[in-house]
Amino acid sequence: MTLLVAGLALFIVLHLVPSVPPLRAGLVTIMGGKRYRGAFSGLALAAFVLIVWGYSAAPFEPVYSPPDWGRQTAMWLAPAAFVLFAAANMPTHIRSVVHHPMLLGLLLWALAHLAANGDLRSLLLFGSLAGFSVVAAVSAVARGKRPPADKAPRLAMDAAALASGLVAAAVFAYFHAALFGAPVL
Repeated sequence: MTLLVAGLALFIVLHLVPSVPPLRAGLVTIMGGKRYRGAFSGLALAAFVLIVWGYSAAPFEPVYSPPDWGRQTAMWLAPAAFVLFAAANMPTHIRSVVHHPMLLGLLLWALAHLAANGDLRSLLLFGSLAGFSVVAAVSAVARGKRPPADKAPRLAMDAAALASGLVAAAVFAYFHAALFGAPVL
């Protein structure tokens, strides 16, 4: 569990740095923009590796029995999360309405997994990411942070986000057992 906790702590602290503009600006001033982005990316990758490694190494310790409707709910929430992930990086109407689709997608994805799993490592991982997404969204709203409006939203981009999100969800569902050791169905 230590690796999982360390990875989650690194991930969350790292991703909260941008929510403190003076801290981020100071780091960019000291390091330079490219070095900051490089360090951020490297540390994010390290956090991801620690999370995956820590989760796979952690023992299965039941905490609660997932509700009967948990898996069915996850089957709807996870694809919606993938669509939101895709919409976050495109000039979509989804992004202009939701404002923070990546964070909402992360919350839905985490809630889907909490509904379908009842073990300690899942509770730690998905509960932490759900909490992080809420804190990050509240912080972004409080700071007035909004997605860039450099390109006008287009219906074609909404269709692309929907299609690519659903395809990604289907691919992840198909390979879920091989990648994560648990079949979706």
